[in-house]
Amino acid sequence: MVEEKLMYGARRLVTQCTAVQPNENGLVVLDTRTDPVIADALAQALREVGATATVIRTDSAKTDSGEAAPTVAAAMLASDVIFTAVQVSLTHTEATKAACAAGARVAALTQWVPEMLAGGGIEADFRAIEPRVLRVAAAWDAGSTVTVTSAAGTDMTLDIRGRLGTPHAKTGVVRRGTFHPIPDIESPVSPVTGSGVIVCDASVPYLGIGVLSEPLTLTVEDGRVVAIEGGPAADVVRNSWEALRDPNVYHLAELGIGMNPSCRLTGRMLDDEGVASTCHFGIGSSYTLGGDVKAKCHYDFVLHDPTIAVDGTTIMRAGELLIQ
Repeated sequence: MVEEKLMYGARRLVTQCTAVQPNENGLVVLDTRTDPVIADALAQALREVGATATVIRTDSAKTDSGEAAPTVAAAMLASDVIFTAVQVSLTHTEATKAACAAGARVAALTQWVPEMLAGGGIEADFRAIEPRVLRVAAAWDAGSTVTVTSAAGTDMTLDIRGRLGTPHAKTGVVRRGTFHPIPDIESPVSPVTGSGVIVCDASVPYLGIGVLSEPLTLTVEDGRVVAIEGGPAADVVRNSWEALRDPNVYHLAELGIGMNPSCRLTGRMLDDEGVASTCHFGIGSSYTLGGDVKAKCHYDFVLHDPTIAVDGTTIMRAGELLIQ
C-alpha cells in the first residue's frame, strides 16, 4: 500500500484533473529515473475509481520532447487516460499528439518526485482557476502584437497573428483530446515570429540547470535564438543545442504565463513554469502549441515579474496578472 499522504495527489490527478470513469483504460508511463511509488500511487487511485491501470516502464528519452519508444507510443494510442511520469519530457512529441488525436487525455507529470503528490502545486483548485486561464487565452486569440519587458532587461516583440491560445490553454483540467502538464497552470501562445532580448532570471528547468544563480540572456532575431550568454548554464544549453544538430532547436516556440498560485520555484519543470508572477519563453518545437515547427527538443526559460501587453493593452504588470 502507498502512504496515505501520497495518495492525496494521486487521487486529485485521477478525480479532479482527469475525471477518470469506471472501465476506462488508464496508462502510467514510468521512466527509469522516476520513483516507482508515483506509478504505484496512480495505479491504486485508478483502480479505486474502477478503471484499469497499466504501468509501462521505459528508458528516459535523450532530450526533452524527444520521441517516445515505439512500444510506449503504441500503448498510449490504446489508452483513454495517460500519465507520463518521466524525468525527460514526452509532451511535445508525435506520441502525445497522436494519442490526443485519438481522443486520449494526457497528464504530463514531467520531473515529478513523490513529495509533489503530498502538496504544493497539486493543491490548486484547477477547475476554479480554469475560467481565468481561458480569459487570458482569449486575449491571445484576439491579439496581433505582444510585447514582453522586465526589470531584468527582457525586451521582446512578438507577432501572434493567426495563432490561438484557447485550444492550448493548460488548466490542469484534462479533457478528451488534450494534454496538460500538471501542476503547471498556464496560458501559452505560439508566436509566428519575434525579435528582441530575453533575460531569463528565474529558472531553466532542463539539463540539470534548475533555479538560476545568475541570469541567461538570449538574443532573438526573426523568430530564432542567435546567441545565448550567461556563464556555465548558458554553456550547457548552447552545447545541448549544438549536439542535436537541428536548426529548429533555436526556434521561438512559445510565450506562456504561469497561473498556479500554489506553485513555487523548485527547479522542476512543472512547478517552475506554473508559478504565478512569471512567464516563460519556449524554444524549439511549437507544433503541439499551435505553431508549425518540430524540433528535437523544447526548452523553457522562466522569467520573474514580466510586464506583458497585447496590442498596447497591458495584461500583466511586473508579475501581477490584470485579467481577472
